[in-house]
Amino acid sequence: MLTLSSLSYQWPGSKPQTVDLDMFSGQIVLISGPSGIGKTTLFDIISGFHEPKSGELIWNGENLLSKPPWVRPISTMFQANNFFPHLTVKDNIMLGLNNSKELTTKLYNKLEYLNVISLVDRRSDQLSGGELQRVALIRALMREKPILILDEPFSALDKSMIKKASDLILRYKKEVQSVILIISHQDVSMYLNISHEIELH
Repeated sequence: MLTLSSLSYQWPGSKPQTVDLDMFSGQIVLISGPSGIGKTTLFDIISGFHEPKSGELIWNGENLLSKPPWVRPISTMFQANNFFPHLTVKDNIMLGLNNSKELTTKLYNKLEYLNVISLVDRRSDQLSGGELQRVALIRALMREKPILILDEPFSALDKSMIKKASDLILRYKKEVQSVILIISHQDVSMYLNISHEIELH
């Protein structure tokens, strides 16, 4: 279980926020609210890139706030994608992972499903916005962490590709039994099983 207990924060120029939330494995939680309200900041705190003013972030009884990002059981798809432009698509995705036959097969299956298999040897700076977004989603899914954070994963995708990307996310949720937190300005309820929604004001 992932618990946000009186987690308080404020990004300069935005309103202070305090979030209380319990999330269980296999749930998808939508974080909504207007632009600039602090949705991405909340994700950055959970991932370990910012510190809250107060509160706790508990995963299975352990407070994660004292742990650096690379130790937390979290995989994040950033809105800005955060690729290394000099590396190929495959190298960006597999960075930090072993190149076992099993993992490589999983990677190629996902690339093929989202129609980006032909881009595997291209550099990330040679991709369109929609291609980058699909590759970024695949990179997050390949980590197979019990907490998955998705920041605007569908903004550059058309409806048919949103459906396919959603299918991958739902398959991931079933296989990994992860907690999934998502920010999206699109209506994703028709594609994903949203357990509940937290609206920031």
